[in-house]
Amino acid sequence: MNAAKVTGYAKKPKKELIKAIDDCISLSQLFALIQHENITMQMHSQPGASNLAPKVLSAQEIIDKKDTPLERLKTEIKKSVLKSK
Repeated sequence: MNAAKVTGYAKKPKKELIKAIDDCISLSQLFALIQHENITMQMHSQPGASNLAPKVLSAQEIIDKKDTPLERLKTEIKKSVLKSK
């Protein structure tokens, strides 16, 4: 089965792609970019991670550290892009 191609979309050079990832303000934008650019991600885990006590951060700490799920995902996607191209 052939994958459907998106018409009217030109893939971005790496520098523009990294900027586009940074500019995403929602998960839906980020996932659309991943889909259009055919970015492949692999899950990874840390051995013994389930034995670690969760770190509880206040809302202000999360904002200050940019430790939101969206920011963490952006970081992982940028790592994937930098490795693959």
